[in-house]
Amino acid sequence: MKKLLLALALILSCSFTVNAQFGKLNTKHIDAAKKTARALTVSDAEIAQYCQEYIDWMDEHNPVCNSTDEGPKRSGFAQRLEKIVAEIPESERKGLDIKSYFVVDQNAFACANGSIRVFAGLMELMTDDEILGIIGHEIGHIVNKDSKDAFKKALLTSALKDAVGSTGGTAAALTDSQLGELGEALAGAQFSQKAEYAADDYGYELLKKCGKDPQAMASALRVIQKLQDDANVDKSKVRQLFSTHPESGKRAERLEKKK
Repeated sequence: MKKLLLALALILSCSFTVNAQFGKLNTKHIDAAKKTARALTVSDAEIAQYCQEYIDWMDEHNPVCNSTDEGPKRSGFAQRLEKIVAEIPESERKGLDIKSYFVVDQNAFACANGSIRVFAGLMELMTDDEILGIIGHEIGHIVNKDSKDAFKKALLTSALKDAVGSTGGTAAALTDSQLGELGEALAGAQFSQKAEYAADDYGYELLKKCGKDPQAMASALRVIQKLQDDANVDKSKVRQLFSTHPESGKRAERLEKKK
């Protein structure tokens, strides 16, 4: 980070020197560089604020399942998820906000502030233990700060960079269009192989802590691999679970070798 900030400082210095020779100061370029530097140094507190704003927006635009919902199917997803989450040791789920969306998409995601959302379409395809493994995987991304890094990168997309870079230590309220753009950036976020392996291991170990067969993490990845394979055949299927996270089959094989 220090090297990056130093590089930005040099860019600002060079911009001023070159333009000064012509008696002009290119304030547009300098302002852009300043906003980039500001966005790069966004604080953890601001990240948390943006995460909460984003998850509130997502919950507003997606039907959240509640155990008190009138429809038995919709309330059933909420009750099932509550039962699964209750298996997690209290120390592991402290500070987490885990809910399900009543949508057909097969997906799940986590935000750096501890919010995890599991889609009903995915719950229909997986056993309780497999869903528990997926939740553990998402918790792993939060604990290992992968979700925070992905969120920060998403904030640095062009339109959002200006919004974040214009603030002076306080998270600015994002517009609907900016929140939508943030969602698109997060949907395309990719984690490194190392990060994925670490998250898989977290899910594997969480299953063990809960007294479950840890190989449910591997079988969950097998389900994901099939979704990816089907999506390659049927191009009309989009936004499948972890479509940006390839080689789920290989990740499953790695876990299957564990004792």
